[in-house]
Amino acid sequence: MTRSAGGFTLIEMLVVLVILTLAAALAVPALRAIRPDRPALTELIPVSRDAAARRGETVYLRIAESGEWRMEGAASSQAGPLATGRVNPFPGLPLTLIVSPLGSCAFDVRSAQAARAIQLDPLTCTISLQ
Repeated sequence: MTRSAGGFTLIEMLVVLVILTLAAALAVPALRAIRPDRPALTELIPVSRDAAARRGETVYLRIAESGEWRMEGAASSQAGPLATGRVNPFPGLPLTLIVSPLGSCAFDVRSAQAARAIQLDPLTCTISLQ
C-alpha cells in the first residue's frame, strides 16, 4: 500500500495552528500602542486636589514605575502616606505631581518624561494624553 503525499494530517494542521496562536499572542501586546491608564489618572488627580484643599497644604502624588502610587502631605511626610494604591504602569513613570491647596498642580523636576507623555493644564489639573 502506498500513501499519497498530497495533503496534511489533522495533527500537522493543529500543531501549525497552535504555533501561530502562540506567536500572535506574543506579538499583539508588543504591536499595540501603550497608553496611560487614563481612568486611573483622571480619578487620582481630583482626589489629590481635594486632599490638598481639605488639609490646606501641598500634596505630592507619587507614582512609581511599577504603578504603585502614594499620596503624601508636605507637612506630614514623616507621618506616612495619606493614601496608597496601584495603577497599571504606563510610559512616563515614575512621576511626582505636586498639588497645591489652591487646586493648581505641576510635575516636579524629576518627572520630565511624564511631562512629555502627559499634557497637564496646571490651573485645572486636567490631563490630555499624547
